[in-house]
Amino acid sequence: MSAVAQIAHAQGYEVSGCDLNLDTPYIDKVKKLGIPIFSGHTEKHLENIDILAVTPAVFFQSTHNPELTTAKSQGILMTWQEFMGNYLHKNKFLICVAGTHGKSTTTTMAGLLLEAAGFDPTVEVGATVPAWHSNVRIGQSKYFISEADEFYDNFSSYKSDVIILNNIEMDHPEYFHTTDRLLQSFQKFIDHLKTGGTLIYNSDSPLIHKLKLPKNSIPYTLSEFKLELNVPGNHNKSNAMGIVKLAQLLKLDQSVISNTLKNFTGIDRRIQFLGEKNGIKVYDDYANHPSAFAASIAGVKELNPKSKIWAVIEPHTFSRLKAVLSDLPASIAQADEVIVSKIFASRETDPGDFSGADIAKVAGGKYIPEFSDIVSTLRVESHPGDVILVMGSGDSYKLSLLILENL
Repeated sequence: MSAVAQIAHAQGYEVSGCDLNLDTPYIDKVKKLGIPIFSGHTEKHLENIDILAVTPAVFFQSTHNPELTTAKSQGILMTWQEFMGNYLHKNKFLICVAGTHGKSTTTTMAGLLLEAAGFDPTVEVGATVPAWHSNVRIGQSKYFISEADEFYDNFSSYKSDVIILNNIEMDHPEYFHTTDRLLQSFQKFIDHLKTGGTLIYNSDSPLIHKLKLPKNSIPYTLSEFKLELNVPGNHNKSNAMGIVKLAQLLKLDQSVISNTLKNFTGIDRRIQFLGEKNGIKVYDDYANHPSAFAASIAGVKELNPKSKIWAVIEPHTFSRLKAVLSDLPASIAQADEVIVSKIFASRETDPGDFSGADIAKVAGGKYIPEFSDIVSTLRVESHPGDVILVMGSGDSYKLSLLILENL
């Protein structure tokens, strides 16, 4: 939402916002633009407001919030994705990056590619990009690159000129419930391609082949990747292949794509090396799904082939890992030790019949609910030469820093 606020501000919209937490890195970027941010939620925020753009997560938490109900009665309520699709994307050459995994990395690669080619794109991405010191790049051209998220059918209002589809796996079971429903959402998104638009897709992803793909679609496979890439893991090579095909579609010089990929050093919270203390390395990663766990562990293993790997997982939502629990053991097989914390509920409430202990049991790891106890355990049990990989998309970024500080 902070990226959208910044883009809207740049396009001349009068923007204000509100949140329960006014002390986050993303909100700071918005505050620096002079955009007023209010604490909490009240219908008083709606005075002289034409559009209330909200995160879809609120519909899973507090639909009776007076700010929401009043805005809905006034006909001005929409998600921030609807606002972006119907307003900010208008008259733009829109490149959308979608898929269960790798969206932020691929979106960033696409933005850096077009930036290097002199296209001056606007880029909206769900992570902080070190090169831009932000989760957004404001450009002045017609080119707009958006990370397109499937949760809540968020991308349904996006009408793309180009779609890069990384992969499809079952995720967000609390919303989609079935694979068929998930595929329907992606199909609708693809069907919204503009006339003459192009789909670039990962042919290695089985579920993509269950979709009805446009005749002019461009496939790619991991086996095609031949360039130099500075970030580890086959998942990143696969992400990069989508960018190779985008560069070819836009008729960019080979040197531009080669240099972009060679110079790409990653984004925050994607196998991010935080530091080393007493001979122990700590990495932080956003992974929250078995496939992402496997990719991140493999990436860290590639960087540290002889090290003992500690995988520390903060499960994100009760429904996600419960739905794919059978995939967990294989996904963490390359880790030497596994620690599971209590579940980060996010937009969900505790159902009372599933906990981090259940996840740890299936994973063959230790269940240590509290961060402070995880830190104490690692301080005693990890040794010089070990690598600690912390994974999760809730508060786990705090845990990784605590671990590094207290080794």
